[in-house]
Amino acid sequence: MLKRRVSVLLCSLCLLSFFWIARAQAQVQGGGWSEPIRLSSEAGKASEGYLVADQYGYVHSFWIETLYKNQRRIIKYARFDGEAWSIPNDIYVTDLAITNVSPVVDQQGTLHLAWAEGFQGPAYYTHAPASSALSAQNWAQPIQIDIPAKTLILRVDSKNVFHILYTNQVEEPGVYYVSSKDRGTTWSDPVWLDPDILPNHVPDSLNFEIDETDGLHAVWVYGALDQNSRPDWVRYIHSLDGGNTWSTPFMIDQYMQESEHNLTFAGPKMVVAGQTVHVVWAAGSLPYRYHRFSTDAGQTWSGPRRLFGDLHGQAFDGLAVDRAGRVHFIGQIRYPQGIYHAYWDQNQWTPPSLIYLISQDGSEAGMGNRVHAHHTHPVVRAGNQLVLTFADGPADPNRRLFAMHRTLDDLLPLEPVPLPTLAATPVLKSGKLIGLDANKPTAMTQSSSPNPADTQAFSQTPRPDNAIIYALFPTLLLLGGFAFIRLMLKRGR
Repeated sequence: MLKRRVSVLLCSLCLLSFFWIARAQAQVQGGGWSEPIRLSSEAGKASEGYLVADQYGYVHSFWIETLYKNQRRIIKYARFDGEAWSIPNDIYVTDLAITNVSPVVDQQGTLHLAWAEGFQGPAYYTHAPASSALSAQNWAQPIQIDIPAKTLILRVDSKNVFHILYTNQVEEPGVYYVSSKDRGTTWSDPVWLDPDILPNHVPDSLNFEIDETDGLHAVWVYGALDQNSRPDWVRYIHSLDGGNTWSTPFMIDQYMQESEHNLTFAGPKMVVAGQTVHVVWAAGSLPYRYHRFSTDAGQTWSGPRRLFGDLHGQAFDGLAVDRAGRVHFIGQIRYPQGIYHAYWDQNQWTPPSLIYLISQDGSEAGMGNRVHAHHTHPVVRAGNQLVLTFADGPADPNRRLFAMHRTLDDLLPLEPVPLPTLAATPVLKSGKLIGLDANKPTAMTQSSSPNPADTQAFSQTPRPDNAIIYALFPTLLLLGGFAFIRLMLKRGR
């Protein structure tokens, strides 16, 4: 009789442990990422997010909203402190199209912002202290830059020289470079970096970064203007003397005739870690990911390597570097269709993990209320926290912008630079408005501010310490159970 009771107890313990382990595994799915929170307002269609982290421990996010009411464009801004997002504010309003905005923080803690209006400029530049950019009074009057830019990227080097790379898609299309040594007051004459551009092609997916010694690095792809042409080249170029001279463009990849290797959805992404340059792009019969890297500032390159097995698809990825020098890839691929995360650690990529499920089979019916995530743009805050924004598909007339974050528990955070004393800032956290005075406007410009962004609840992911507790519990349960059984057996003798 005692042996039967012991057997039943032992089976019960095993079953309980099995179900607890299954529960723990289900809860840690998602890799410790927060639930998505909506940043954009209901007043207009949002663009993707443009992110930059500063030395104070903030992440600054900018995006463009096209208002439903009058089609005006507003540059919106919100700030993340590691736990909560501020109430989004208006930075700038215009009647013209804005393709992208480019934020950067310099070594003195100034937040710089540049953008182009229309499809051939002009461009504009403004700035504010990164520590107090939420105040309207701290933003400078925009300076006009007379360049025929459709898209542009601004970078600031350690000598406070401003560098802008931009794409021209009208007369003499190509990639161009200008610089300013007086903080944006005057600019150099444009330098055409790719005069050998193929006929009926225009540059697209421009990337521009500065390395630790002020070397300039750029990657882009060409789009075709007519059906008789096709995207043909993914190209890289650098200047290792601060923009004075530029290398001959290097071919990262090109279309291979009479093969299934095409670049229709290349969408290259580049990141620089020290003197190592990484480029990831999509190519092949399906848009599989490929990777090349250079350990000597772009002078020599590894061969192309295909990543992530049969996972494919293109919705515009993102790359970021943590304080340990690991390169993090975040992008929408399939199947299952979702946002995946992998990282490059020294000499190899980890297997990709699914951090946000969009649809099991890729169908619209399978999405439910999930976001069809495009333009997954990450940045690293304080050296050890990944902050990610993504948006609905560009064709969605009600496109929204969302944000998620995850702390990398194997890295300690960087010590932030001491922050000047600031007034309390209203924040958006867990779907609630905190510290907002309803009688005070939140707009930063002359435009009227849309209502604060609402939030939308998605699957909640657990804290890492909870996952450890869940993992240890079945082991402790079994050990305790066996000790109890042993005691019962001794008493039965």
